Amino acid sequence: MAEEMLKANEFEHGVDDGPYNVHKSFQQLYGPETNYSYRADSAEEILEEPRKLTAMIMDHYTVQCPRLAALDNYMKARNDGIYSDDSRRNEKERADHRVAHNFAKVINVFDVGYNTGVPIKKVSDIDQVNEIIKEYDDANDIEALDSELWRDMKKYGRAYELQYRNKKDQDRSVISNVFETFVCYGTDVERTPLFAVRYPRYRIGTQERVKVFVYTDTEVIAYKTCEMAALKLEEESREEHKWGEVPVTEYSPDRYRMGGYEDVIPQIDAYDAAQSDTANYMSDLNEATLVITGDLNLQKYTVKEMTEMKKANMLLLSSGINPDGSREQTDAKYVYKQYDVSGAEAYKDRLQKDIHKISMVPDLTDEAFAGTQSGEAMKYKLFGFQQIAKSGQRGFKKGLMRRYRLLMNIKNFVNEADNADLGNLTITFTPNLPKAILEELKALVDAGMEISQETLMSLASFIEDVQTEMDRINAEKEADQEDAVMRHMFGGAADGQSDVLEEPGDGTEEA
Repeated sequence: MAEEMLKANEFEHGVDDGPYNVHKSFQQLYGPETNYSYRADSAEEILEEPRKLTAMIMDHYTVQCPRLAALDNYMKARNDGIYSDDSRRNEKERADHRVAHNFAKVINVFDVGYNTGVPIKKVSDIDQVNEIIKEYDDANDIEALDSELWRDMKKYGRAYELQYRNKKDQDRSVISNVFETFVCYGTDVERTPLFAVRYPRYRIGTQERVKVFVYTDTEVIAYKTCEMAALKLEEESREEHKWGEVPVTEYSPDRYRMGGYEDVIPQIDAYDAAQSDTANYMSDLNEATLVITGDLNLQKYTVKEMTEMKKANMLLLSSGINPDGSREQTDAKYVYKQYDVSGAEAYKDRLQKDIHKISMVPDLTDEAFAGTQSGEAMKYKLFGFQQIAKSGQRGFKKGLMRRYRLLMNIKNFVNEADNADLGNLTITFTPNLPKAILEELKALVDAGMEISQETLMSLASFIEDVQTEMDRINAEKEADQEDAVMRHMFGGAADGQSDVLEEPGDGTEEA
């Protein structure tokens, strides 16, 4: 029986004709070489020898992109840990469910919403700079772009923004795909960007083709389209730009360039395996084996017939001999795998808590998270996540400062900024969290604070435009004042009463 139980557990333990196969974690599969930054002494060192640039592109494509693809898979519930394992239960008639859970999406969506759900504020002490930034942000839908850049930054540990001037002389910002973009930095302590590479790929049938662009601090170099499998760079054109620096900006949450859910992928894999085991158990329970014991002649069955019985979930066993010499009574019963339900559920609950604990993203489905807790208690539950958010915000601010520095460079070149710099540019993140406004408002009013009607209106969810509402109120007040004057001058006539004067009576009443 112990041997049968061992065989029944082969899927769960990854056994395949020998000792247990060790499942490699994400960190074991993708080492430091899959996430390092490219560096060189100078741009000329790489760009003057096409073979060096080719080697750098192929390294990014073959070494770094697989890790990025795996991170993307976990975001989309195509978890490599459960789906890439080719081993399965040895018995083909047994269930082989593969259940993936996108905890990665839960973590990423919370992170993006918390940090960019409220638009990031950028304010300079120079009015002209504020006008330029506002015009640029409106033209490029920067609110959406910032959100997508943050999403990539916390998914892959890196995000790229490309700035360019289109044929209509409009300044544009777009997100550049991490699978086809990288930046090469100098060896100085400031890690000055030397050049950036963008190599968009496309397919024609089964052939993958690539177009390579290199962005330096003064020009954009384009190479002829070629096959990705036989990458050979031949320069096609060069075009100058006036951005002043490499017009590709890399955003990263910290110097490690790790994704927001990268370190909990082993726990996600374990949870997937546990839920898959549960699903397999539930399916196999419906296909329990019928065991018949008694006075059976098993010699007449061939091996093939016994195999067919096993496939039919039937097992025939010969009975033993009683002490008085008689055979045991024939019996029939179902046999199925025993399962520790409470232990398995406790194990999965612990894994789920570990995922949220290690990622520091709160479990919003936890009944103990919200409920009647005070705002201060909620802050303590978010304290760990807020520390991670602050680290990411510092890295994101560096990228935003570089974006607007490049913008001022191009504006100064085309004489649209009067040689202005950014001045004291302040970038502010506002956490997107539910607020107990009523409690806060009551506490402030009780403390003697005076609050304007305009501020109170801004807190109302049903008022879309505060200024329009204020204008309506003022118009109603003016109308009321005019009505009051009319009533004072004409008595009830202003109230809609009849303006026909009654004839004076003679003092007599009708009978």
